[in-house]
Amino acid sequence: MGALAQLDRVWVDKECAPVDDAQPELCPSPRCNTVLADCPDTSALITSATPRLRILMIHSQTPRLLSAACVLCALTSSISSRAAQSTDVTGASLAAPAEPEPAPYAPYQGEGIPGPGPTSSAVTPAPLAEEPEFARRSVELVLDLGLGLPHCAEGDGSDARCSGVGGGLSLGLTALWRVTPMFAWGGTFEVAAFRNEPDDPQYTNARAGAVFIGLAGRVYFADEGAFEPFVELGLGGGALGTRQDEPTTNGRAGYEETGAGPALRAGIGFDFHLTRTLRLGPALSVTRVFVDKIRRCKATGSGECQDVSTDLGGHLDSYVQVLGNLTFQFGSEL
Repeated sequence: MGALAQLDRVWVDKECAPVDDAQPELCPSPRCNTVLADCPDTSALITSATPRLRILMIHSQTPRLLSAACVLCALTSSISSRAAQSTDVTGASLAAPAEPEPAPYAPYQGEGIPGPGPTSSAVTPAPLAEEPEFARRSVELVLDLGLGLPHCAEGDGSDARCSGVGGGLSLGLTALWRVTPMFAWGGTFEVAAFRNEPDDPQYTNARAGAVFIGLAGRVYFADEGAFEPFVELGLGGGALGTRQDEPTTNGRAGYEETGAGPALRAGIGFDFHLTRTLRLGPALSVTRVFVDKIRRCKATGSGECQDVSTDLGGHLDSYVQVLGNLTFQFGSEL
């Protein structure tokens, strides 16, 4: 009966106290009264033993049996809980679809390409005109150099006075104010030195020349670009004359014969812009002097002069110039 009393103590003790102090805790469960319910096989095993001897045998093996039953119950409970969790996770995985990955860019939320803005009734200024490559300027200074070819008008008897006059060097200077890109006016001065070889061998140290001074006007045919053709007209006074040494009763003396009068000059030219301020080009001009008499004077400057008819021995009345013009431009652009 001592063994049965110890066995009863095992089942009655709620805190699972060991049979003796040397035995460890028989069951991991907090309540020993739940062990038999959780382990029915062990309970049946114990309760079915009626003979005392069998109870004593069972009692001697009770600690081991209880430990094995508790371990078996713990494993069964752990496997059941893991199976339940696996079932829950699998069900949740099948029930909840996977969330799609976010797009690498946000969807466009605008309203499309905007249309043209409202038109304004304000008058917009006209665009500025492009600056010409070679602009015309308000002031021009023209230096011309070339060849002068005189003309001898024959008199009633002969043209001995100017028959030996030939071509020579011509030089001129013209200053113009260019009012518009197409028109300029100003003053001009021209001088020419001609070769003179009289037919009479008694005339020596002979030479001839011409001069013109007056107003000049030009009309241009291009207001932009590198090429600039023009025509020119001049109005003023001119003179043409000869000089030679002649034999006299007292030896030899020098005489000058000059024909002067109003003059008209006309010309044409073609200039090319080398830079924005420099032009170069050829020109051709004709100067006509309206001579009505010849003034014959001693070259000594004594004032001994006399008038001679143009019909006596002929006279110089005009000359042609073949020139090269070098034009310097100054002032504001037009």
